Amino acid sequence: MKLKVIFLSIAVLTVSIFSFSAPQSIAGEKTGFQWVETEKGITDLKFGDQPVLRYMHAYDTSTDDRAKETYKVFHHVFGPKSGKLITKGPGGLYTHHRGLFMAWNKTGFEGKSLDFWHCTKGAHQRHEKFLKQSADDKSGSMTAEIHWNDAEGKPVVVETRTVTVSKGAAKNSWQIDWSTKLESKRGKITFNGDRQHAGFQFRAAQAVAESKNATYIRPTGYPQDPKPYQVNDSTDPEKHADLGWLAMTYEIDDSRYSVEYLEAPNHPNLSRYSERPYGRFGAFFVAVLSPEKPLEMQYRVIVSEGKAPTQANVQKHYETFLADIAGKK
Repeated sequence: MKLKVIFLSIAVLTVSIFSFSAPQSIAGEKTGFQWVETEKGITDLKFGDQPVLRYMHAYDTSTDDRAKETYKVFHHVFGPKSGKLITKGPGGLYTHHRGLFMAWNKTGFEGKSLDFWHCTKGAHQRHEKFLKQSADDKSGSMTAEIHWNDAEGKPVVVETRTVTVSKGAAKNSWQIDWSTKLESKRGKITFNGDRQHAGFQFRAAQAVAESKNATYIRPTGYPQDPKPYQVNDSTDPEKHADLGWLAMTYEIDDSRYSVEYLEAPNHPNLSRYSERPYGRFGAFFVAVLSPEKPLEMQYRVIVSEGKAPTQANVQKHYETFLADIAGKK
């Protein structure tokens, strides 16, 4: 009997040793990308235990304050090294500016116009459902159906948004590939507005608005002063357009973060770019949508932590982006 107990103990010890040598089992560590529903209406993408992206998709009209907090969907971004939130949510300077987000302040249809940028008069963006979620060691991807609704809750536009994140080529960086298809549910739709209140935009955390330390890197042939280049649409509508890419760099708590905004070349012209010292930047264009002709857009956003990229670095990343788009056709 004693001999059996000894052999049994050795077997258990052997199993334990092999169990702890497996990567997935060491102190409960997790590896690779994974999607986690943190709470209702909040879905996180993590790499191992490190937060990467946060999809904010709650819709709650139980109170006026909660309705204002949830009237549009957006994506938060975390620092690739620090793991800290580096984008802004509700509140702060311009509460409607939130992380990575997309909208037009003048969405015209049926003889009227709705403002999906500020989400006034009941206009709102509502997550309807996930169409797909996947994650492995190389990337994490989600596709969601989002309805741009009027005050009665009827869809004006149906958006199919796919966001895929992988590790960037540079150290301590995330590569975020963003593609969106907008389909009309109300006949002919005109997307209009201005570069300050429309398009696909990134908004840095509120701390950047308080310090106003955002500076910019632009392609050759455009202003090279790192201070924000601010254009008035009413007087200079064709200035600062069709850049192809634009990068912003800023500091939070002594850490430097940089965001490279790369735009596909097949979007409607003019694509007018906007820069602000408080950390909101991106581009907008005028477009017409019909039930027969959806609008498709494609972007790549590279977020890095540490030394800011050079103009040559960003140009190289943009050329890689263009090559990747061409390779998928």
